[in-house]
Amino acid sequence: MSAVQREERPKTVTIVVNGRPREVPKNDDLTFEEVIGLAFPNPPTGDGIQYTVQYTRGHANKPAGTLVEGQSVKAKEGMEFDVTSTNRS
Repeated sequence: MSAVQREERPKTVTIVVNGRPREVPKNDDLTFEEVIGLAFPNPPTGDGIQYTVQYTRGHANKPAGTLVEGQSVKAKEGMEFDVTSTNRS
């Protein structure tokens, strides 16, 4: 494989979402919605459904935290996400 061919492949990192490894583009921002999509291929929807997205092993300036709707975080190799859905009654 030539150097040109290697450069054409997008660089990825492996993150862990709800205990399952997922490959995502390196240096991309992951949005709240994208992380939910990685956790739940067919996410529950409807009135009262809310999601909590917590992460650990992030970049040094923000190694852990919570994402809310409209926020994003830069993907890093080995980063871990815990996504839960709740039905607010």
